[in-house]
Amino acid sequence: MRRHPKYDRDVEKVKHEDSIKYLYFSRYLMIRYIASIFLFANLFWMILCINYQQLVGLILSAGMFIGTVVVGIEQLSKMHSRKADVPLTRKFLWLQLSMNLLLLVVLLTPFRSSLFPFAKDGNSTLLIAGILLIGVLLCVVSELKINKIINGTDRYTSVINTFKKNRQ
Repeated sequence: MRRHPKYDRDVEKVKHEDSIKYLYFSRYLMIRYIASIFLFANLFWMILCINYQQLVGLILSAGMFIGTVVVGIEQLSKMHSRKADVPLTRKFLWLQLSMNLLLLVVLLTPFRSSLFPFAKDGNSTLLIAGILLIGVLLCVVSELKINKIINGTDRYTSVINTFKKNRQ
């Protein structure tokens, strides 16, 4: 039994539109991975603060964890939205950057035991400082990537435009 040619064209059109939708969604793949890293880092910090019964650290880590959940929801909404900006993600990244820098300063004070009760010696303090610095770097890289996407200078922009012109 032969299918109608119009049916084949409609199927191809839907496939083409879906491909474009996935290309737009893929632009933020690196941001989603980095948000996942922050989600698990903040979750791990929260669990350790629960274990050590440190309320201040628990409150801060829980707040940051909730922030990463909000970012995850915004990132999932990119599947159905072609808007380039992600305002909640950007605000969270600046908050995470600020928090990491503040925590680096606190790490050098006696108050560190309230936020990092597991930082008992110099080695653990250096490890935490390294993790915080990696977090700062990830925030900066993410912000640069988002700026490229917003300005249309990321590599996906040309791929999307080419794909729109050339129906596959």
